[in-house]
Amino acid sequence: MSGPRIGLVHALRDSMPPVDAALAEHWPDAVPLHLFDGSLYADRSRGTATDAEIDRRIAMLLRHSADVGAEGILFTGSFFGAAVEKGREGLSIPVLTSFQGIVEAAFAADDTFQVLSTAPDSAPLLIRELDRQAAGRPCAARGASVSEAIQALLAGEPDRHDEIIAAATADLPAEGTVLFAQFSMGRAKRLVEARSGRRVLAPAEAGILALKRILEA
Repeated sequence: MSGPRIGLVHALRDSMPPVDAALAEHWPDAVPLHLFDGSLYADRSRGTATDAEIDRRIAMLLRHSADVGAEGILFTGSFFGAAVEKGREGLSIPVLTSFQGIVEAAFAADDTFQVLSTAPDSAPLLIRELDRQAAGRPCAARGASVSEAIQALLAGEPDRHDEIIAAATADLPAEGTVLFAQFSMGRAKRLVEARSGRRVLAPAEAGILALKRILEA
């Protein structure tokens, strides 16, 4: 018997495999409904679409996922949290931004974080979200970015992507839990944990677990 239909909305194709891996491990009976729109990432990176246009597109994608029977939606793009928060208004199903699951998991695990991203904007965005959700709790977060890793991934060199992230993690301060800021980084999690011996939280796994808890409550 199949489980719930889960809408997965992506702005980067490389976000899909970490989500599929998280579903296979933690929610194997869920039915993934992938929806990919590469124009979001492309236009945001090049500045060829206004914020209002990005908001409109994301709202349309979320509505489409709901219309085809998704019982919950996870948006995987780290740049688009504010647009997702706007676009989910009026929908009757839970819709999570890319950061909601990992912020929840982070505060359950620690109060000191080393945030690593492969896109320069993503680490500051996650740190800002940690600060916003701290609600008086202790929170110390520092960020670093290794843009050469995402360049390697987009160039079809996934193993090099993972090695760059592992090396960057070794250079982080020793205290605190390591947080990956992007779904596409999830493929490097096991390598990083094995090399560093540190706890690593990745948004694909955290997001899937958070959505599962909501739907099973």
